[in-house]
Amino acid sequence: MKPDVVVVTGAGRGIGRSVCIEIAKNEVPLLCISKSESVYDTVKEAGKYTKAESIQADIVNFDKTTEEIKKWLMNNTYKRIGVVLAASVLGDKFEVENFNAREWSGVMNVNLTGNFNVLGALLPRMLENKYGRIVAFSGGGSAYAYPIFSAYSASKTAVVRTVENFAEVLKDKGDFAIAALAPGAVETDMLKKVRSFGAEVKTTVNISEPTNFVKEFIFADKCNFSGSFVHVRDEWPKLLNSENQLSGKDMFKLRRIEK
Repeated sequence: MKPDVVVVTGAGRGIGRSVCIEIAKNEVPLLCISKSESVYDTVKEAGKYTKAESIQADIVNFDKTTEEIKKWLMNNTYKRIGVVLAASVLGDKFEVENFNAREWSGVMNVNLTGNFNVLGALLPRMLENKYGRIVAFSGGGSAYAYPIFSAYSASKTAVVRTVENFAEVLKDKGDFAIAALAPGAVETDMLKKVRSFGAEVKTTVNISEPTNFVKEFIFADKCNFSGSFVHVRDEWPKLLNSENQLSGKDMFKLRRIEK
């Protein structure tokens, strides 16, 4: 059963924009959130296929974003909500001699806290209707050290554990599924910045791959890997809308290896 509406952060560009257009082509209404004016271009394109609305707001401004989402909820009666937390910033290249905790805080406030604040504003409606499909974006440095962009790595690792925690608390609340997606190295403005700082990019992924993951996950009737950290090229399709189970309790998880 498809959601009645899908809310997407980072909707003005990159994967967020691509997801919006794909969801729209499947005739599901959208709420597109971005701090950039380019969100209006996304809405214009998505509006060719479905109802599309926008909130132009910096999700780091928690109070304003929450207020805008509450206004939107008051004006709409959607019950089944899908959420795609795609807003992300890379931050500066990490130089240990010039460690800047304030810069780290800025990265965390977008990639982790801002995104999940959006989810938090939507949760009362989702819990009331006992339904939710949620995709958050993890990525480079979540499963291994990524010192060149340490703030980004730390924030994305935190996303993984936050997704796992949400999965645990939501599993008895209704028909909920949540995942942290590692989308691979997609040719976006962020990847250009990564290269400009000298980071090595071995393999790139077409933007259609993470876009398709989001569509399939958000539209899935059943998911057998909720709470997991999934790479876009893992064998996740076998675990959607099927009876197939994860091969072990620690599959697609961040875990210590114990003897």
